[in-house]
Amino acid sequence: MDVIFGVLIIRIFTLLPQPAEVLKDGADPLMIFGEGQFVMFIIGIILVSIYWFQSNKTNGNLVATDGKHSFISILQMLFLLLYFYSIGLDAATHSDVLALFMQSVTLALAGFVGVGAWVYASKHAELISEAVSDKEIIEIRNSVLTEPLAALITIPFAFISPLWWNLAWLSVLLVGWLLKKSQK
Repeated sequence: MDVIFGVLIIRIFTLLPQPAEVLKDGADPLMIFGEGQFVMFIIGIILVSIYWFQSNKTNGNLVATDGKHSFISILQMLFLLLYFYSIGLDAATHSDVLALFMQSVTLALAGFVGVGAWVYASKHAELISEAVSDKEIIEIRNSVLTEPLAALITIPFAFISPLWWNLAWLSVLLVGWLLKKSQK
């Protein structure tokens, strides 16, 4: 799975305007910072990185997998690839509502499927390391639940404006705090 995440990050970089495009017709070389493109780029890198770390956190506690768990993991990768498609759509349409909506939905689905993979594995003791306590199972579940919940929160903001949609991603901080508080 690490390869997929690495390829996703590299591909996000390829969506930035190429130097030849930026400099033609005397355009400002800092054009990539305009129209929210650079902000979207940063958000994309951060979100893919977060999902990568989460994947390592959950998979690092597995000692085995089975057919169902593998299928769930492949499904998560499918949604991450659809997220990448939606980033390209966003770049091509200058933050069209559909592109923003699609990014939120695909990340929410990828995240919830990842949570599902962890919950499935945690209910099958032969898949999880014996070193992981019941408390840690819940902590890991809650930590990987943060981003898909934040992605759900961003959905209505896609219909307001790209700026509000970008700002809505800050909800990940609040959701994470609330989930940690609920554990106590």
